[in-house]
Amino acid sequence: MKERVAIPDFARQWTEHVEASTSPRMTDDQAEQDFWRDFIKRKTYSPEPSALQVLDYLRPLLCTHRVETALELGPGWASYTLTLAKLCREVACVDLSQDVLDFVLQAGAEHGYTNISAYHAKWETFTPEKRYDLVFGYNCFYRQTDLMDCFRRMDHAANKLCVVGMNTGLAPAWIHELDEAGGKIRWEWKDYIYFVGVLYQMGIDPNVAILPFEKQLSYPDADALVRGECARCTPGTVDPDTAKAILCRHFSQMPDGSWQATAKYRSGVVWWIPTGQQRE
Repeated sequence: MKERVAIPDFARQWTEHVEASTSPRMTDDQAEQDFWRDFIKRKTYSPEPSALQVLDYLRPLLCTHRVETALELGPGWASYTLTLAKLCREVACVDLSQDVLDFVLQAGAEHGYTNISAYHAKWETFTPEKRYDLVFGYNCFYRQTDLMDCFRRMDHAANKLCVVGMNTGLAPAWIHELDEAGGKIRWEWKDYIYFVGVLYQMGIDPNVAILPFEKQLSYPDADALVRGECARCTPGTVDPDTAKAILCRHFSQMPDGSWQATAKYRSGVVWWIPTGQQRE
């Protein structure tokens, strides 16, 4: 007897999207490490407002389940890590990039957190030494070809909660207009619904919350505006004057000459109780 509704094969679709990417970072570990080595040099610790809002949403959940230890996948520039360290007795991070881990540990030390540790490893082949109350990953799954295996590993490593999430959003009006002008826009295909679909395929019924966010976009001048927003276009497909006319209709010029607009997006927060705990 079938107990699950037939749905698209989200796991296969995710794999196809990742494998179709032309970025060498998707398959080349060295290219990924090189990217983060260069990127992290330009970063200072400053958590994104959306990250703080996500954790504000999760705070009551962590308290209800008495989460004391956490394992974070792909911490990036520590937008979530230090707040987790404030909420938990122990936080461990796992990442392929040693530069990322060094940045996270240094940021933690500079802000007085001594409860952060790090594992230099790929999540696909990493086996934690122990289980953690919470296994957490946000905006870090872009290289996970096998999303089902990724979630299964998270499920096995968690005692109380698994949380995954992704910031995503609909293309703003000016992106549609640039595409109609011939831009052949490369818009992100990733969306939180893949997480929900893959978990459903695994027999897990996840909890989902959609959090609305806004982001202020700012460019110092019109040329920078065109360069920045046309970066999603296929090179050479949109005339710069046409692009400028489109963008200047949607962005407002400030007294200092800069151009600004507000972009709306959302964050999909997906969480579930580990299957081992459900059976107990």
